[in-house]
Amino acid sequence: MRLNRLFAIVAPVVLLLPLAAHADWPKGEREKYMAQCTQAATPQIGAAAAKSHCACGADAIKSYPAGDIQALMDNKASPELQQKALGQIAKCKADAPAKK
Repeated sequence: MRLNRLFAIVAPVVLLLPLAAHADWPKGEREKYMAQCTQAATPQIGAAAAKSHCACGADAIKSYPAGDIQALMDNKASPELQQKALGQIAKCKADAPAKK
């Protein structure tokens, strides 16, 4: 009986471990992405819209494995991974008329 209770507690934790590997950006990389993205987008759509668009893009790919995010940031990602990430980021529509 004691073993059943232990299993009931440990099993959900073990099942959630793979999700922890896909939890978030590697340390410092989200900030680096935001800086690069907003710098590139601001001339086209304005600072406020660029910040919003880039934050949406960062959230869109934060569930990727840390290794994939690092490869994207280091420009070492496969073309397939690049296209997948660009597709996710493209879902974040920026409002071009918001330029100021």
